[in-house]
Amino acid sequence: MVSRIKRLFNREEKDPDCGEVRDRSSDYIDGDLDAAGANRMRGHLEWCGPCNAFVNTLRSTVNLLRATPKSKAPDDFRERMRERLKTETPD
Repeated sequence: MVSRIKRLFNREEKDPDCGEVRDRSSDYIDGDLDAAGANRMRGHLEWCGPCNAFVNTLRSTVNLLRATPKSKAPDDFRERMRERLKTETPD
């Protein structure tokens, strides 16, 4: 506990804000951040309960989705989606 309090007052690098943590949470979970970025995220998550809960919920969701058996979409559905994509115009 004392080390966490010390880190709050002796930060060498600026911690990311909550918005940045949420924006980069997928990269953090996937291990796509560099060491410095991951350390900054961990530092923020140590003291920010809402962000910690957000990242843990996202991590659980990703793990559940990865564990779900893969199935192929029905051919008629895939064809309808292809046709719809062809007819839609980008903004």
